[in-house]
Amino acid sequence: MIMKFIIPNFWKSIVVIGCILYLSFAPPSEFKDIPTFENEDKLVHILMYFGLALILILDFNSALKKQSVKFIIFVLVCIIFPAILGGLIEIVQPLLFFPRTASWIDWFADIAGVLVAWGGMYLMKKTPELNSK
Repeated sequence: MIMKFIIPNFWKSIVVIGCILYLSFAPPSEFKDIPTFENEDKLVHILMYFGLALILILDFNSALKKQSVKFIIFVLVCIIFPAILGGLIEIVQPLLFFPRTASWIDWFADIAGVLVAWGGMYLMKKTPELNSK
């Protein structure tokens, strides 16, 4: 029953999660030809989790637009879930996907991306000229 709700309403979020899992667990050698700069992986973490949180927020609002949902459910799905996902990935990487390593800073970058998406959506919702269109 719950899968009949989640898959059609959150398929975009599921695709983004799949991409994040692939990028997080693929061997680093798959990305050796990509030009890099110092700390580019932190920017990638911020962008990945910004994208995930943004898609979750949009999917959540679209799926439940006609229902009254408690704010705590929104926070759990759109903010806490991506933050925990990022932390779990950091824990699993060195255990199962050598030579991947864990990094607190990567997890903080994940959380920063989630918070930027949430803050941006909050500000957009509060801006009258954006809401009137």
